[in-house]
Amino acid sequence: MTLPVILLPGSMCDAALFAGQLESLGAAASVGDLTRSSSIEAMADDVLNDAPPVFAIAGLSLGGIVATEVAVQAPERVAGVALLDTNLGLADEVQQQNRQLWAELVRAGHFEQIIKTVDHLTIDAEAHGRAIIEMAARVGPEAFVRQNEALLYRRDRRGDLAALNCPVLVLCGRQDELCPPAMHRDIADQIPHARLEIVDRAGHLSTIDQPEELTRLLTQWLNLCTTNQPMKGTAHEYNQV
Repeated sequence: MTLPVILLPGSMCDAALFAGQLESLGAAASVGDLTRSSSIEAMADDVLNDAPPVFAIAGLSLGGIVATEVAVQAPERVAGVALLDTNLGLADEVQQQNRQLWAELVRAGHFEQIIKTVDHLTIDAEAHGRAIIEMAARVGPEAFVRQNEALLYRRDRRGDLAALNCPVLVLCGRQDELCPPAMHRDIADQIPHARLEIVDRAGHLSTIDQPEELTRLLTQWLNLCTTNQPMKGTAHEYNQV
């Protein structure tokens, strides 16, 4: 029986974030909805309520934070976790100020001003910028406000990472300026047998920048989840040629 895998998108992202992976992953893959609630804990509840009894879960950015919360809340249901381009710590002072400013801009009717800035999350704004902006527009201002609040007041879950007892993939783009490689090395160091992959020529939205490589790495991780094998070896970096 094929292991179901739930993909959780980042803030202002939808299923299009994983367009490069969904076809290869097939019917076992579904995309979770992180637009309904305004806290990480409630988003995790939404995912668990919609999920099959046992599943693997992969999340990018906000999705990675929620995926961690899901694994903490229901470890007996989670066969594997993939954390992509994410930050499991608290929002720092600058991030808090930015998120408060964004909330004020949305309340003032300036959501379009915010989404025009999201194209920098890819290393190739010319190729992918319009699609990313359109994705953010589909998510819409109301959902963005809820996601923004969840990120602003999130808990620091790094202390819970050592308890993850399943195959864990920690991955980011080498050019991710929002959640840089050093942050992911710290995450991987706290998880027994976690595998760290740092992908060249990829920014924060690594699934878009390097879709084929992300599909390969996620498929490799899923195979281990299906057979209940740990990610063998010490954490390492993958250098794309």
